[in-house]
Amino acid sequence: MVNRYDELTPTEQRALVGLVRLMVRMDGEFTAAEVQAVQALARDLGATRFWSAMTEANTMEMDELAKLVGEVRPEVREWMYGVMVGLAAVDGIDAAESELLAWLMDTWQLDA
Repeated sequence: MVNRYDELTPTEQRALVGLVRLMVRMDGEFTAAEVQAVQALARDLGATRFWSAMTEANTMEMDELAKLVGEVRPEVREWMYGVMVGLAAVDGIDAAESELLAWLMDTWQLDA
């Protein structure tokens, strides 16, 4: 299996980890299910690099994240959106998470 994270540009990698960090904080709770989902994602993507990038994303401002998201290539957008939906769904998609997903659909011009 090809490691999709390795296929991302550095900008896309930063956008992904920034979105992951934002998603898990949207509802104000980092549930056990979210912890497990993020750990599984880290394993799938390469744990050491993923956690290092998550640490760097800790200081990322929303305007910086929005700029990075805007630079994600069209061929990567659906995959990355799927990752975000999967992460949001592990403990039920709340209103804030739904707003983030809607923003991504609009920004990336994805079909519902």
